[in-house]
Amino acid sequence: MTPSHFPSADAKLFDKLERDQFDGATLSRRPFGIVGAILRSQGAVLRDLGGESHLGGYLSSLAVTTLLFTAAYGAVMGLFHPGLQTLYAAAKLPIVLLGTGLLCTPTFYVFNAILGSRFTFRQSLATVLLLGSATSLVLLAFLPIAWFFTVSTSGAGFITALHLAIFLVAVGYGVGSLNTARRYLNYVDSTQTPINGGFLLVWFLVVLLVGLQMAYYVRPLFIPEVGGPVAFFLGERGLFLEGLGDLLESGRRLR
Repeated sequence: MTPSHFPSADAKLFDKLERDQFDGATLSRRPFGIVGAILRSQGAVLRDLGGESHLGGYLSSLAVTTLLFTAAYGAVMGLFHPGLQTLYAAAKLPIVLLGTGLLCTPTFYVFNAILGSRFTFRQSLATVLLLGSATSLVLLAFLPIAWFFTVSTSGAGFITALHLAIFLVAVGYGVGSLNTARRYLNYVDSTQTPINGGFLLVWFLVVLLVGLQMAYYVRPLFIPEVGGPVAFFLGERGLFLEGLGDLLESGRRLR
């Protein structure tokens, strides 16, 4: 199959991805090399993923970069209330992102298999971690801006909206990367349909709901009332829609 069999936009994209080069074997020595690969050599990464090449290196590198990048962004979120909340947020945000990915991986694997995919569970996990790593990379790119507004403003409502907007942009990039992966892997070998396009849209919605609920339950951006307790985990039950309203209300009380 050649790019000429696809629409012109896809043909240009696939031609670029076909020329991407990356040695996945180097991840054992340079685990952060995955960052450059995601940005500049995505085609090579996806071919390795589809061919089950160097999966161990990819799994560990993607997990480590996601963990560290989200911890860094979480620490910046926690600077709105410096002190223990900074450390707590740095620990909580990786739990939210990686926890959401791990909770949703079985659904991704099982339903894709039902719909004809031959992806193994390790390939499915690597695909989900690719989504998480791409998302965390955009969070890292916004980190200086997020830091500036977090330390220079006092409005909890504004800070909440800012971080939510940044997260939406980051998740949007991650979703776009995963959809590109689906299209390119289907181009490389259309007989296997590694990721079902129709199910992918439904799965994205599931991930969004789980992620929002996880963020509410764990609360990486926790704004305590004046004189209130500082705790790592409150364990309060509720729906994330209620939590957003509570967070905005607490911000108004602090002003």
